[in-house]
Amino acid sequence: MLRSDFAWLNFDTEFVQPNQEATRTFFIDDEPVLASRAGQSVSSEGYIMIQAENVGNSSTDEGDPITHRILINGEHLPSFDMVAREGWNLWMDRIPKGILKKGENRLTVRRRAVDRFRVANIMVQWREKSAASGGVVGSTTVTANA
Repeated sequence: MLRSDFAWLNFDTEFVQPNQEATRTFFIDDEPVLASRAGQSVSSEGYIMIQAENVGNSSTDEGDPITHRILINGEHLPSFDMVAREGWNLWMDRIPKGILKKGENRLTVRRRAVDRFRVANIMVQWREKSAASGGVVGSTTVTANA
């Protein structure tokens, strides 16, 4: 039996300093499993949804075009992590196989650009093995560490 679970991470952080980062911790009760579907080429263990304000698209001081990073357990998510947009926005990014783990997981937002933006919340969703029967079950345990 599989179950779907999520963690709601309240960041409430304004990113203004060079190479500033903020990390939050969340827990997964059992081994994450792939959420791929037959006939689809993209498989993942989950996804994140990010609520952020005034994300810029300028390059870093060194000229690197990758200006923001989201890491889970020290691993960069493989695609662009934060979309450059004015005002408040919400977008999604997938979490590839092998990044999530049973137990404590750490999600880090890192600012590398010369912009000024705010992250309000990030929701992490995954599926995991479960000994429980009856479909989707479970609670979320979230601990925030700044």
